[in-house]
Amino acid sequence: MTEQEIRRLLIAARLRPVAEYGRKVIRGLVNNDGRKTWSREPLAFENLEAAAALGRDAMKDSPEYIAKLERLGRQRALIYKTLILTGLRRGELASLTVGQLELDGSQPYAELPARHEKAGRGATILLRADLAADLKEYLAEQLELLQTDARRAGDPLPIRLPPATQLFAVPRDFVKVLNLDIAAAGIPKFDDRGHVVDVHALRHTFGTHLSKAGVAPRVAQAAMRHSSLDLTMNVYTDPRLLDIGAAMEALPDLALGTTSVANAASG
Repeated sequence: MTEQEIRRLLIAARLRPVAEYGRKVIRGLVNNDGRKTWSREPLAFENLEAAAALGRDAMKDSPEYIAKLERLGRQRALIYKTLILTGLRRGELASLTVGQLELDGSQPYAELPARHEKAGRGATILLRADLAADLKEYLAEQLELLQTDARRAGDPLPIRLPPATQLFAVPRDFVKVLNLDIAAAGIPKFDDRGHVVDVHALRHTFGTHLSKAGVAPRVAQAAMRHSSLDLTMNVYTDPRLLDIGAAMEALPDLALGTTSVANAASG
């Protein structure tokens, strides 16, 4: 996905849970038993904010439910951001627990044990500072929810999340959620080459944007945790997103007939 598509996906993921309740009703035809059929207007990226506002209005008497849906939207957006900025596979992300995160040091990271990594070697997954900050905010919110439940039950207030707490609840059929989110974001499921946007495509997006940013191939290979450079460069990199024009402009200026022999020799 392009950077613009990624941003649209994160917005759609955040707004869609509430926006689903703000979709306008479309009146249909009268069916065979005399009853009128109806459906709801599909969500489009251009009407997401308006639909979310209508959804909040429709549920104004249930503020706790609105808050729950908004938390769900923020969590889904953070799941996508984490997948795109780490290259983690769905199962690897689903396996992560709070105790496997180090978010306070100079270099935040997640420790992925060998039993949960595809290659079976284990890995230290480095995290961008902004992603680490988002995760800290998310975990603080999860702790507040846990403390609220403890107050209601009359139990002692926990001061931290248990280390074994699952970071995200990522269902095995998460692609169904992704399909709805990319539709709301206006992102085609297939491109003109037949390439499909599925959960694993977020890992391809990670690899492609490493190359697009000019990351050295060997470094990109290490970040992807690939055994071969060919896999990183030729399978997980989409050449359409690479700025070949900028690469050409970075080559030396070899103007003809304007450089003296003396200058060429000294250069």
